[in-house]
Amino acid sequence: MTKQALEQFLLQNYSPQTVSSYLFAINHFLKLNPKAKRYKYGNIVKYMEEISARQSNSKYRVVILSAIKKYYDYLVMSGYRNDHPCKRLNIKVNSNQAIQVQDLFSSPELQLLLERENRYKHLDVRNNVLLSLLIYQGLTSDEIIRLTVKDIDLDNGTVYIKASINLNKRTMNLVPRQMILFFNYLQETRPQMLRSKTDKLIITKLGKPITVDSIHAMIAPLRGLFPDRKLNPQTIRMSVICNWLNEKNISLE
Repeated sequence: MTKQALEQFLLQNYSPQTVSSYLFAINHFLKLNPKAKRYKYGNIVKYMEEISARQSNSKYRVVILSAIKKYYDYLVMSGYRNDHPCKRLNIKVNSNQAIQVQDLFSSPELQLLLERENRYKHLDVRNNVLLSLLIYQGLTSDEIIRLTVKDIDLDNGTVYIKASINLNKRTMNLVPRQMILFFNYLQETRPQMLRSKTDKLIITKLGKPITVDSIHAMIAPLRGLFPDRKLNPQTIRMSVICNWLNEKNISLE
């Protein structure tokens, strides 16, 4: 088996961006597990348990497991193995949902979401604020609806994210593009949209705090940009994590 052959196999079904991320995770897996070609189900479960001990983010682990699955898909296709040791192994994101990874979105593709105009000026600004938090900080929908105005610190260019059941609290940097966007939203757009007293950062066109369902509804019209793929907050976040692994060379340790 050669890296070139594995790469060509992946490129048959995935974008170059996704392939790069998968190869990064596969190479790390093989470096730590030189006998991986002969691994059984239990070996993969043990490795994923080790990943889980270091990384509580389930969507992060989904990307790693997806890459490993593709490695064994290749071994089966090439005749190196007759069986797939982890084909039915999935990462539980919550109590009733397991993710099957499909083709993810590259950073340039995610940027296209910010270029889609809305006929309502205020919603255009609001939507871009929300989308930017998905694309640049990789926040979950639940984290976004819990953000307050005070969580945005434009002086230091940061956003504070409160702890949740699955994720720790953290402070993340805003990218330069977000600075003017957030300033305009906080100073002009949000005050004009507001209809009731609330400190929540993101509000609806009726001036009330946005809900997770509303975030999904906001993204639904954007699916026309990628009709052959699933576009929702979850796949956006998975794509962001995958792109971070590849573009920023984030360690899997």
